[in-house]
Amino acid sequence: MSESKRWRLWIDDEDRTDECDDLDFGVPALVYNAPGDEGARRSVLGPRGFWIALTGPSEGLSALAHDGKQVHRLKLAFGAEAIPVPVEFHEEWTEASGVRKLFGCLASNRDHEPQWVTESQLAEA
Repeated sequence: MSESKRWRLWIDDEDRTDECDDLDFGVPALVYNAPGDEGARRSVLGPRGFWIALTGPSEGLSALAHDGKQVHRLKLAFGAEAIPVPVEFHEEWTEASGVRKLFGCLASNRDHEPQWVTESQLAEA
């Protein structure tokens, strides 16, 4: 167990904490700008997302980058709290400083995304 890290990382039920040097993450909310009277705008928060950037990933973690084509079960824990989230790893790159990074975000659920359909498709559903 890595005592020096204040977080723990599991991917697909495997402890991967020691396979990267550090990580950044965020749980941003989608922000909608609702038009108002006389050009005024109001912001309305929508659903939360998730992103993660791993610094110095191992070769095994780097191999997870599939342009977002594969979903992985990720769990990130700080102390007694954890956030489990389905993640797609999109890309790995090397910064100008020589540090390697791996980026992933909340996996898309195409069945629940808005999509245009015909009225007949709605009637069939």
